[in-house]
Amino acid sequence: MKITLFVFLMLLCQKSFSQHHTYTFNTSKFYSEADIKKSFESTKKSLGSSYIVVPVIYHKLAKNDTVVNYVRFEISKNGSGRETPDFKLVYKQDSTFLLLGKKLPDFRLKELSGIEISLDQLLGKPTLINFWATYCGPCIAEMPQLSRLKEKYKDKMNFISITENNAITDKLKDFLKDKDFNFDVLESAEAYKRALKIEAIPKNLFLDKNGVLKYIEGNYPIGNGSTPVDIDDERNAFTKIIKELIAN
Repeated sequence: MKITLFVFLMLLCQKSFSQHHTYTFNTSKFYSEADIKKSFESTKKSLGSSYIVVPVIYHKLAKNDTVVNYVRFEISKNGSGRETPDFKLVYKQDSTFLLLGKKLPDFRLKELSGIEISLDQLLGKPTLINFWATYCGPCIAEMPQLSRLKEKYKDKMNFISITENNAITDKLKDFLKDKDFNFDVLESAEAYKRALKIEAIPKNLFLDKNGVLKYIEGNYPIGNGSTPVDIDDERNAFTKIIKELIAN
């Protein structure tokens, strides 16, 4: 019995050590830890001593003998004058990513017209849910590009936006008058946002036709020079995801 247990533990250890780790910035590209370090050093150098850069692994996904590590650089103002520490990956789970592969919790939220919408009403077609708020500059900046997606794919997909703002208190109709945004807007969703443990916005969730969360993205894809990637560009992650979801 002891010999059998020893052999089992040895095999378990061997499996854990043989696992291959790869890294991604939540794109279709994968990198080695050395690549991440190189990118970290470049970001650190470009920002200078005014900012602190921390490389964070916010989600891990095991696939056979490979562990996919989702990485982002958390950047903050350097108020203390200290230097950014040397490269060291920090693991800090983003709880929203734990919902991947699961049916998104249902909601009942009102449109600006007062009509109540539930997640169940959206089943049968893939859905893009955009989380935003009036105080979020990047949220407002990506609205025109999101609108182009809806114009292109029309009724092949549901395009919904959810905001924590209140239609009356925050005068959402007036706020959106001069915004190029054609998504259906659901308001007063602070509680639902907390339920999904969404912290940073914008956040774009892609669901399949059964309401299962397939992809989580931040802001709309940005190319060189901070220019939004065209919706017909093959590098556009949003377009790739939508095409995949529609095809299935």
